[in-house]
Amino acid sequence: MTSTGRVRATVVLAIGVLTAWACVENISSPPVCPEFCPGGGIVTVESVLTGAVVRDSSFTGYRTANESFVLLASSEAPIDSRPIFETLPILTRIKIDTGTDTTTGPVVIDSVRLAFSWLRRDTTFRNVRLELYRLPIGLDSNSTLAAVIPAFGTPLRVVNLDSLLVARRDSVTGDTILSVDTVRRTVVVSLKFDSAQAPYSLADSGRVAFGVRVTADSNATLVLGSADDGRGPRMTWFNRVDSAGTLVAKAAQPRGLLFDTFVTNYSLPALDSNLTIGGIPATRTLIRFALPRSIRDSAQIIRATMLLIPTGPPPVATRDSVFLLVSHLSADVGAKSPIAADTIGAQSPVFVAGSSDTVHIEMTTLLRFWQFDTTSVNAAFLSLRALDRGLDTLRAAGAEGASFTTLRFFSSRTPAFAPALRLTYVPRVKFGVP
Repeated sequence: MTSTGRVRATVVLAIGVLTAWACVENISSPPVCPEFCPGGGIVTVESVLTGAVVRDSSFTGYRTANESFVLLASSEAPIDSRPIFETLPILTRIKIDTGTDTTTGPVVIDSVRLAFSWLRRDTTFRNVRLELYRLPIGLDSNSTLAAVIPAFGTPLRVVNLDSLLVARRDSVTGDTILSVDTVRRTVVVSLKFDSAQAPYSLADSGRVAFGVRVTADSNATLVLGSADDGRGPRMTWFNRVDSAGTLVAKAAQPRGLLFDTFVTNYSLPALDSNLTIGGIPATRTLIRFALPRSIRDSAQIIRATMLLIPTGPPPVATRDSVFLLVSHLSADVGAKSPIAADTIGAQSPVFVAGSSDTVHIEMTTLLRFWQFDTTSVNAAFLSLRALDRGLDTLRAAGAEGASFTTLRFFSSRTPAFAPALRLTYVPRVKFGVP
């Protein structure tokens, strides 16, 4: 290569090095390539969106008393609520011989045991007494408190549950505490009836109906398990077979329930322009969200909290621990909107009803999901759940239609107190223009 060529090559190389160096960002000096650098720093914005909740409405009838997972008993004014249930029939004739002989004989009842689950036991209640009454058979979902009250005359049995919890077994009556779960706050109680008390009727094939009333020194409430939850009352008939005047073949016939519910004087407040959640029948609120496009499409949501302002103390103030559950929908078709079959949702902290404070519900996960899945509807049901450990001791669960507590909040039709979203987010970062 000639000296002239070497000079030209050196000049070209120098120009290339200078060009590359000019586009390298030096951390100790201002950037020199604006086309690759943000036009501003990353900032965090906190804002209260008062118009984010739109077209909110309340609907009722989602879970009635006979569909509830619990049977509610209360004698605490102004509520009078009484569980009623009817058992399945039993076999009135049984084989005398356990072998090949098919000859049968009529059953003779020796004794009966009635077992039930006492749920959500409150240790602050004193002298909780369960009164058991015999009712006419034929109970159904149309049974009312006014219709069954005449049968609540003289109780068949009165059991002091607090005293039985201490002794665990009453040697006189034969009543027994079968188990106590302190984690789930559940007690299984078994009441014994002798042959004189056994409410057996051949004409009814052993089918029998009971009513329950609760009394106490204070806070007269009692929550029993229902057949819908698999923890309803169950009867066990202990019988022998009459074989030509001789009683043989001692046996037991356990039976579940044909029907159970609770009847009450409670009536749900009439739905109006405000939002109603809870009560019996269970009432839900459908809320829809209208997020600004700049937040929905490109902002990074750090935290989202929905704010609900009560209209005042609950019309029915009970001592149940409750929480609000937000369930997102797979489609928005109004009152019959189907709830999505997944675990993505939100819930409020557990609180005792009676407060008029603003309710805060963390919505971060749900709003991020709506950002991720742009095809999902931005709508959700708000329902009230009574706190219950349920069958899983590792997590707290809740049941809808298991409390008389009714919460009411201002809706979007009251602009000064409308539901709102408090958002903390990072807006879209704008890059420099070449």
